[in-house]
Amino acid sequence: MTALRDPFATGTVVHTNAYRIRRFLNWFPLGLTYAFLYMGRYNLTVAKTELGSLMTKEDFGIIFGVGTVTYGFAFLLNGPLTDRFGGKKAMLVAALGSGLMNLIMGYAIWTLAGNPTSDISIRVLFSFLYAANMYFQSFGAVAIVKVNASWFHVKERGGFSGIFGTMISSGIFLAFTVNGWIVDLTRTAGSAQTWWVFFAPTIALWAMFVIELILLKDRPGQAGHEDIETGDDDSGDDGSPISTWAILRRIFTHPIILTVAFIEFCTGVLRNGVMHWFPIYAKEVWVLPSDHWLVYGNWGELYTILPFFGVAAVLMIIGGIRKQKGKPSAVFWSLGGVLFLVPFMQGGWGGLLMVAGVIGGNVAGWVSDIVFQSRRAPVAALLYGLLCVASVGMFFSLGSTTNEVSWAKEGKTQLQPGDVITEVNGQATEDWTDISREVACLPAACEGDAKWDTEKCWCSTKPKLTADDLKVSTGVIPVVVQRGGETLTLELKDPKPKMRAGDKRKLPAGPVLPLSPTWLGVIVFLMSLAVIGTHGLLSGTATMDFGGKRGAATAVGAIDGFVYLGTGLQSFSLGIITSWDWSYWPVFLFPFGLLGLYLLTRIWNAVPKGKKAAH
Repeated sequence: MTALRDPFATGTVVHTNAYRIRRFLNWFPLGLTYAFLYMGRYNLTVAKTELGSLMTKEDFGIIFGVGTVTYGFAFLLNGPLTDRFGGKKAMLVAALGSGLMNLIMGYAIWTLAGNPTSDISIRVLFSFLYAANMYFQSFGAVAIVKVNASWFHVKERGGFSGIFGTMISSGIFLAFTVNGWIVDLTRTAGSAQTWWVFFAPTIALWAMFVIELILLKDRPGQAGHEDIETGDDDSGDDGSPISTWAILRRIFTHPIILTVAFIEFCTGVLRNGVMHWFPIYAKEVWVLPSDHWLVYGNWGELYTILPFFGVAAVLMIIGGIRKQKGKPSAVFWSLGGVLFLVPFMQGGWGGLLMVAGVIGGNVAGWVSDIVFQSRRAPVAALLYGLLCVASVGMFFSLGSTTNEVSWAKEGKTQLQPGDVITEVNGQATEDWTDISREVACLPAACEGDAKWDTEKCWCSTKPKLTADDLKVSTGVIPVVVQRGGETLTLELKDPKPKMRAGDKRKLPAGPVLPLSPTWLGVIVFLMSLAVIGTHGLLSGTATMDFGGKRGAATAVGAIDGFVYLGTGLQSFSLGIITSWDWSYWPVFLFPFGLLGLYLLTRIWNAVPKGKKAAH
């Protein structure tokens, strides 16, 4: 049985311990499955770096693009299907289907790697397989909201927002960091067994399929507890059947949901405008080394990890014991959670995103419940205000580069830290942008049917501009450097005298930066915290509040569709804008922050009708 006090009379929601334990057994495996779906979604990105000529960057761009479009449109179909058949069935379909597609993709990579002369087009094959994977993946996002809509009261859903943000963040960590570890662990004789980054998610997802088949329940009533009155827009209805068309009509004519959809369109622009483009900026403009804390990071030794996890576990246990005795426990849990996150701060961009997501999702959710009486807009507006201020800070933190060498890979180049590069291939250079351009634009011998594109400075199967009399690289790049007061002419080893389509030449070295990257690193960390917190509040929580238990999946499907419209807009726009000048990057983001903030003020006091009826 479930003991539930009137939350609008007492200000709190109280359940029995048995209910809370059973709810944990419901949402934790559900969230873990969602995280493993992320692992099986972005593993293609990790695998691409190891596939070499088997999958060119042009192939990858088309494959990933087809998958993203499929994912966005699939919400329109799978949201109503999930509302009709239930979140459990939707999550089981997601785990089973995505696991199967990952298995087939892994087998395809294993087969093609053993037969590189095969006539099979990896572009065509993986465009189909990855699109199918993304179709099944779309069931996961709507399922997690649909199920939890029946288990969490409106006044508890801020906490669920934190859960949602945490699972997204842990999924990002699994996708990039753990998949990277798998590549390294399976490397033999210098060659990575890349298919394991597909097989591993299959194993995890199918294991979760079995667990969810047993544990997952759509409603408390199916788990031996009373169904609770959730206080959302479905509260007080008579439970009579409702058609899919009626749900769609209600969702797409609901003024609050439509407003949230347009806000989440802005979130889609801002989220990927930061999360996707910052690592590109750090790699292409700053040219930071791979072990830098803003790139891939370095987990270091066990003594920098295990003590934090150990103390965090002790504090969590103490917090649990104190709660059982009716004593305050929040301080112990909060401190334990913070200490648990500390090691991830050295895990590169993926680790930083995980920390940002966990903090942003949980703080935003709890503040909305405790301070703003379960209104989501005020907290989201505060986070959007932070996004506006931070985007201005971005503009002044981009900085510039120099032509002085800060780091150089030992054994890979004759350059040394402190060298000042004044010429590359006979052309004068004043900063690292000049150096990168001259290095990249030295023509290379193109493999296969690719030709040298003199406009983009790479090999392409469809070059915009080419020439027949190109003098390709002889294997060396002539440079002039100032070293210790002397002028030296060096012949650097060309890292890519031959290229496949989509490759680009870069020096194994990076510049001294006049402005520390820490400034922009902190700003984009705060922006990631704000945008993940907002996304959890709106897509993960407001969809339940205003879509109701019956329409939650359709609502989240519609809103996530707008998120991906924003994602598509920023991807196309920033791809062009940043090729002109990176200073336009924050300028492009700023108006969407203002627009989202304005729209949030329009729904500042919005609450579900179930909550209104209770007053």
